[in-house]
Amino acid sequence: MYQPIKLAMRALLRFSTILCTCGLALLSTSCVDSFLDREPISEVTEGNFFQTGADAEAALVAAYDALQSEYYIFDRFTNGDVISDNCYAGGDNPNNFQLDQFEVATNNGTVERDWGYLYEAIGRANAVIDNVGEISAADLTEARKSEILGEARFLRATHYFQLVNLWGGVPLVLEKVNSTDPEVVFQPRVSEAAIYAAMIVDLEIAMDLLPATWSSRAERATKGAAQATLAKAYAHQPAPDWNAVKLHAEAVIDGNVYSLLNNFNSLWDGTDENSAESIFEVQYIGGTNEANWGPQLWLPPSLTGDNWRKFNTPSNDLLTAFASTSDDARERASILKEANLPWNDPDYPTGVIPFPFKQRRAGGFSSPNNFILLRLADVILLAAEANAELNNLDLAKNQLNQVRRRVGLGDITTNDQNTLKTAIQRERRLELAFEGHRWFDLKRTGRAIEVMNALNRGYDVTEQKLLLPIPQSEIDRNPSLIQNPGY
Repeated sequence: MYQPIKLAMRALLRFSTILCTCGLALLSTSCVDSFLDREPISEVTEGNFFQTGADAEAALVAAYDALQSEYYIFDRFTNGDVISDNCYAGGDNPNNFQLDQFEVATNNGTVERDWGYLYEAIGRANAVIDNVGEISAADLTEARKSEILGEARFLRATHYFQLVNLWGGVPLVLEKVNSTDPEVVFQPRVSEAAIYAAMIVDLEIAMDLLPATWSSRAERATKGAAQATLAKAYAHQPAPDWNAVKLHAEAVIDGNVYSLLNNFNSLWDGTDENSAESIFEVQYIGGTNEANWGPQLWLPPSLTGDNWRKFNTPSNDLLTAFASTSDDARERASILKEANLPWNDPDYPTGVIPFPFKQRRAGGFSSPNNFILLRLADVILLAAEANAELNNLDLAKNQLNQVRRRVGLGDITTNDQNTLKTAIQRERRLELAFEGHRWFDLKRTGRAIEVMNALNRGYDVTEQKLLLPIPQSEIDRNPSLIQNPGY
């Protein structure tokens, strides 16, 4: 893995390995030809690249393509659900066992690669932000230039959201580095508040530059995607701003661009990808090098054609949570149970083992399954949480019950603020299971230590274990980096 500042310096040189077709999976098939009908990027340098609109589009494709890294295909779900009470590690990877058991070493391979993936993604976004504004070419209108810059800022904020939630304060790299001076190259960590402040600036700019919808580009970031992420940023920052969360979440809801699907299962059965509920969704094309290989790692042998133990096994605690609320519709749509498997699982001695089921087509490591980074139900529940925090209880209940009614559950009627807040968090868990949100939600609501230690799995979760260690390889490269406490 590369030190993050070096990644920013080398972002353009990395484009020499990227063909324009690398972004194919980010496109709906109806717009592939128009969007990627251009020459490969090869042997480029900062001096001779970023001359034309075609160059700008190609660099943006490379920035979007970072969403197809191992981090977003697989590790994000480990970090969001396995570290939480939603899943056990499953599989046979010692790095994942460490994460599951809160015994993470500073040389953990998953932690090291995720740091590298996210900073490389930021480097690609920075290359666009640093250079596209200076292009003056006949094939790049000022309007399209603004959109490209908005898309890149949304992507950069998306990656920093992952970084800050996993590691806390990290180096803040907002532009390319053209120096070999160690004091410039090796930057220290900044505070969590500084990371969120930079994210908020990016997202406010993106919100102003991006359109509400694209006519034929389902893969592209929109104003709603930026505003939904902005609401999340205000909720997750060290001192949540619930008025700002309410403002931005309800702007997404009231914009009439998105709507809940009538059938929760339709989000996952492959019939409604890029649906009215999806705010930002990463596209994949099965049978190509732009396919999604993640589902092969967690679906059962009946769907994958192999016989090895799968990853991200749904937890007994999550099954109990579904059962205790009679949430049959979401449980059936989210979890597939199978017996007579070629391996034993000590957590399921009866032999009936659950599997995550929101990505259902394996395709032999070549799945067409998209995955949704942002959807309306998440935003509605975030708005409900903000209103509950602000003591707008009737509005909070209305928003919560909108999500519950979709899956046939009765209304929550409590007038007790704390009871309502607990109900909203329970709803978020069941609605968003296996979408990579749970661990971040537990941390930001201050419940992670209590919830995890109550599972009777031998965890000893402390405040220090709520953050991952800075990879030792990064500490060795960058003398300005300080390790998180406890590692």
